[in-house]
Amino acid sequence: MVEFAIIATLLFTLLFGIIEFGFAFRDRLTIANATQSAARVGASMGNDPEADIAILRALESSLSTLPNSGIGIVRYADIFRAKDDGTPDGGCPGSNCTRYAYSPGFSPTCDWSPCPENTAVVVWTPRDDALPILDVLGLEIGYAHDWLTDFLPLQDVSCTAPGVNCWSNTAIMRIEPQIFEVP
Repeated sequence: MVEFAIIATLLFTLLFGIIEFGFAFRDRLTIANATQSAARVGASMGNDPEADIAILRALESSLSTLPNSGIGIVRYADIFRAKDDGTPDGGCPGSNCTRYAYSPGFSPTCDWSPCPENTAVVVWTPRDDALPILDVLGLEIGYAHDWLTDFLPLQDVSCTAPGVNCWSNTAIMRIEPQIFEVP
């Protein structure tokens, strides 16, 4: 019994660790895939004024595999013009970056606040989408993770405000050219 008591503590710590990190890894992989897919949509749209809502819709579609479609997990999405090092040009939020809060039920047609659908929400204008100068689109998703048990002393990832106890995933894509020169 004494030997089992010593081994059981180690066994349960290992078991709970595998379970906790397995769920955290699932969330991270799902959000990383959603971020890449949504950024790819934005990059292909170039300077289209509907690009932001298309990015957010693609993001929502990819998040459907998360529990409750990401409600309570995803907190915000930053769409920005990226500098060479991948950070927002001018900070976020700023003149080249718009932060959208994930607010399901915000309006009947949009789960993001502010809703870029049918409004004058503009990230940066114009987006250079002609050769030889192409802007770089950045998309950062901030998200929270609720640990299943309190058995392990793990970092708080409640993401109560952007950048505060948040995990994030960023995708950087060069905007695809929309205007091609004919030789």
